[in-house]
Amino acid sequence: MAFRDIIGQERAINALKKVAGREDLPHAFLFSGLPGVGKKTVAVNFAKVVNCSGRVEGDCCEECSACIRANGGNFPDLLVIEATDKFIGIDVIRSLDEELSFPPLEGRKRVIIIDEAHKMTDEAANALLKTLEEPPPDNVIILVVPEPGMLLPTVVSRTCHLRFQPLTDSAVADILVSRHFLDPETSEAVARISSGSIERALNYLESQFVERKQTIRDRILEAMSCDINRMFEITREWAAEGDFLLDDIDMLKMWWRDLIVKNLGDGTDELILDPEFTGTLEKVLKKSSYGSLIESYQLINSTYYDLTRRSNKQMAMERLLLGLRESANEENSRHTLQRRRKSI
Repeated sequence: MAFRDIIGQERAINALKKVAGREDLPHAFLFSGLPGVGKKTVAVNFAKVVNCSGRVEGDCCEECSACIRANGGNFPDLLVIEATDKFIGIDVIRSLDEELSFPPLEGRKRVIIIDEAHKMTDEAANALLKTLEEPPPDNVIILVVPEPGMLLPTVVSRTCHLRFQPLTDSAVADILVSRHFLDPETSEAVARISSGSIERALNYLESQFVERKQTIRDRILEAMSCDINRMFEITREWAAEGDFLLDDIDMLKMWWRDLIVKNLGDGTDELILDPEFTGTLEKVLKKSSYGSLIESYQLINSTYYDLTRRSNKQMAMERLLLGLRESANEENSRHTLQRRRKSI
């Protein structure tokens, strides 16, 4: 695969094409964006372009030794580091430092891609910071994360940051049809609720993801009506499932977005992304005003960013559920008071 074969992310790709052939290539990049929007794919292809001997118009030739070997996963100057046991430890970064002390074996530049770089321990991140402060020549490090705030600010400040946008619905549908062989109708339906992520679109096709959606819905519905002690139990259970939290919050954002659209009145049904699950929540929040739904959406959105900034997960979820409960209860109290006034 070359840049020309990647669907979407044209802005990021065009920026990388302009710098790929430069002698003063930046020593570190930060690729941020939703999971499943092509960050790692673009990073691998950038490594190929940098080392391609037949580069044309900023893209790789796919025919030289470097391209062929990179496609086969055995090009010695392309290293991909991934989390093991849910984190990237300091030993991994120390080993990387040792490797960087030697010049590239075959290519023009050695490119190191640290996927899910936010999973580095604090010790590992600080060790990497030293490398970024005194970068060895002929090496390029690419950090791949969902949000820059998930890394130490000192690490972010020493990189060239490229933000990857969510894919368009048509791009997601095209990928599902051309590379995963789904029929166009199913692809378009899944793309609408994918939030611009091919990873999330593929998850939607798995039964486990449907079960996860049901779990999130049940927790929210229970948290809206249970006693306060049970609500805090729910936050503890939820916070303990850290690997799912960002995806779960994204799901809540989609549902509350649907509720806001639904609140606008008739003729909006075709704009609803997830009618089945949104319909269930609507029964509980049917009396919520537009303003309270907007406030709840903003709270959900701020919780997402809190979680990307290494905040305390349980406290973030407590704040979220307390806020959603308060918003719903305020509306219910307001409607109850209005009914009483009318009956007097």
